[in-house]
Amino acid sequence: MTKLTTTTFAAAAAGLVALAATTAPLAAAAPGTASSPMPMSSQWRACDFTKLPWVDAKGDARAVAHVRTDGSGMLVATVDVATATPNTRYDVRVIQTPRPSQSCGAGAPGVVSGSLQTDGIGGGSTTFAGPVATGATGAWVVLDVPAPYAQTPVEFYTTEYVTSV
Repeated sequence: MTKLTTTTFAAAAAGLVALAATTAPLAAAAPGTASSPMPMSSQWRACDFTKLPWVDAKGDARAVAHVRTDGSGMLVATVDVATATPNTRYDVRVIQTPRPSQSCGAGAPGVVSGSLQTDGIGGGSTTFAGPVATGATGAWVVLDVPAPYAQTPVEFYTTEYVTSV
C-alpha cells in the first residue's frame, strides 16, 4: 500500500508540474481589478471631480457604472440606465484621475469615451474600453446628453465617487 501511495503521489506531482508549466504565462499577467457598482446622480462636476454647485440638476434617470481594469492595461466601463429619456443617445466618458479641472472631453488624454442608446422605455446599457493612462490612480464616469447651444448638457449624471484603477 505504501508503494501505491508513493506512485500515486509521484504521478499527481508530475501532473501538477505539467499543469504549472502550461499556465505559467497566464500567471505572469497583471491581475485585473474588480468592479463595484458606482451609483450616479444628477450632479455636475469639473474634470478634477469637484462638484459645481451652481449647476442645477438635470435628469431623473437611475444610472449605475462599473469600472475595472482587465489586467492588460485596458480600462473597461459598463454603464446601465433605467427610467432615462426614451430613444435617446447619451455620451459616456470615463475620466481618469489625477487631472486638472479642465480638458476632459471625449478624445482628451486620459478620457475613454463611448455612447449609450436608450430603448423605448428609457433603459439602456453599454460597455466599452480604452487604455489606462500613465500615472492614473482613479476613474469616474459622466453620462450626458449634450446641449446644442449651451455648455451645460441637457441631462447629466456623474458617479458619486472616484474608483481605484
